[in-house]
Amino acid sequence: MNRVMMWLTGLGILCMLGLPGTAAPAAGETKLELDNLLENDRESVIKTDMEEAGVGDNRIFSIKTDQDVTSLETGDIYRNDEKTFFKVSGFTSKGASGGAFFLQRISGQADPGKKFHKVSGQGPQTVVSRTTLLDLYVMGGPFLHPIALLFVAMIVLAINSILLYRREKQCPSQFLAKAEQALEAGDLETFKTLANTTPGFFPAVCRAMVDRFESSTLDDIKFRCDVAANRQISKLRIPIKALNLIAVAAPLLGLLGTIVGMVIVFEAVAGATGAAKASALASGIRVKLFSTASALMVAIPALFLFFIFNQKLNVLISDCEVLAERFIHRLALIKRAAGGTDSGNP
Repeated sequence: MNRVMMWLTGLGILCMLGLPGTAAPAAGETKLELDNLLENDRESVIKTDMEEAGVGDNRIFSIKTDQDVTSLETGDIYRNDEKTFFKVSGFTSKGASGGAFFLQRISGQADPGKKFHKVSGQGPQTVVSRTTLLDLYVMGGPFLHPIALLFVAMIVLAINSILLYRREKQCPSQFLAKAEQALEAGDLETFKTLANTTPGFFPAVCRAMVDRFESSTLDDIKFRCDVAANRQISKLRIPIKALNLIAVAAPLLGLLGTIVGMVIVFEAVAGATGAAKASALASGIRVKLFSTASALMVAIPALFLFFIFNQKLNVLISDCEVLAERFIHRLALIKRAAGGTDSGNP
């Protein structure tokens, strides 16, 4: 053993001295061989990871970033934290202040996520994506379209209700002042003209008061007022009922969208195994839950608006009931002064 060690030591000294027949490898050649070896090992590891992740479905994802992506080229390969591999397939824009490009899923089942690490190519080592609300909307699935329509309808109904349930619109103060003056003076023609030319809830009730006034009893007048009031209330409740419908329907649509999305995710990761399957499930479910979250963001404000405007309408109805009782009393005095009876005969 000692002789072998001495022989190896001597051979090493000869190589260092550069005797004939021996040549020490150049430093550049040694580094190149080491780099090639590391690259081969790296490619082997990447190939193994891609095989474990499974074949991708070649789905295209739109990515936006605020990083410098001037060095990014078509064909560069990146990997996310879920060990899913993507290939750069095209650009919308790129520059020093950021850009937008497309990634093609070539291996694995997970969605891109927020961060990508370079596997091969000329691009930056790590790219952090910027997710906008529009991106989440697109990833949320087709059930977000009816939810978005319900959101627009809720805004329109809210603006309409703000204008509709104003006391000045349904019980105009100017109409009330002139109508009371006409009733105090016993001028039914003026009162009838005011009621016919003024829009609103209470003017419609007043039109029922003076309809066939001479041939009607007080009970007839009260009955016609109740019928007219119920008809107007039914019309006024339409926006409130629509808000209630939105508050009920939006969560159901969101839940349906999430369930359908999760079924699609389960089918997509059926062939994956191990950590890749868990990562794909987590990322897929996270995106699909955005459907339910969006639905709740519509349903909760719609529910609050329903209670607010329903209360405003109830207060408005109560005020009109008080005014109607006062006006009917004035009409009773006019009928009595004219010598009429309950049957309407003189």
